[in-house]
Amino acid sequence: MNESAINLGDTPSNIVEKQITFGTNGIPLNGRIFIPADADKDNRVPGAVLCHGFGNEQAAFEISARTMAEEGVMTLIFDFRGHGDSGGVLDGRVVEDVIDAWDYLHAQPEIDHRRMGFVGHSMGAISAVMAAGKVKKAKAIVALACPGEINHHILTDPGHIAYPWFRRAIAFAMKCGAIIKRLKVKADLHRFLDAMPKMRISEVLAGLEDCSKLFVFCNNDNVTPYHRFLYSYAMASEPKQFLLTTGHHGTPIESDALRSQWTKWTIRTLRDKCDY
Repeated sequence: MNESAINLGDTPSNIVEKQITFGTNGIPLNGRIFIPADADKDNRVPGAVLCHGFGNEQAAFEISARTMAEEGVMTLIFDFRGHGDSGGVLDGRVVEDVIDAWDYLHAQPEIDHRRMGFVGHSMGAISAVMAAGKVKKAKAIVALACPGEINHHILTDPGHIAYPWFRRAIAFAMKCGAIIKRLKVKADLHRFLDAMPKMRISEVLAGLEDCSKLFVFCNNDNVTPYHRFLYSYAMASEPKQFLLTTGHHGTPIESDALRSQWTKWTIRTLRDKCDY
């Protein structure tokens, strides 16, 4: 693991920004952490891992990460395998990347281990939820435009009621694939899509009883439509909230107004003191 402090002209003085490289599965992952300047081992702060979507990069969450750090939450953003400056190829093991990011943040001396969480968009959202089910220590999860449950019937039966939705998701993935070179993305879409039915997100959400959950969707999202997630939401344990607003697939990370809503929720939830 490597890290180096960088000083950017537009970085607020109350934030320390570090470039990092981490990963325990033989794949180097590139990222950055934003640390509140007053945080130290005697003044531990909450933390959050922010996970971008398919075909995107860590920069998608940079504004959110800086905002949260300015409000006292240490944040980590990174490029998934096959994306940006990270190594490897996007396949069916994206959850491993999220767990690696969590472990890296968890190891920082300034972090309060009782107040950590995840934020994810699209692919990053479902990966974050699955990772939370494995680490079993998240205090909060924000899932933006999270894919609904996908099973093998959808993959193999064109007559399945959800098949038209899945075709749109595939079309979106292929569209992203068409610009893979420009985005510096390397992907094995067959392995990636084959892994999706194995992500039993409803079962995981049902077991996250000590984790506050916020699900954000936009009504004109044709990639991950909200109604495809309603079953998973119904299965999710309390506490949970569902926010539906106007916009499209990218609105949760592109709109200042919507981003402000879920960012404030995350800060407030993670900054709440734990009783244990």
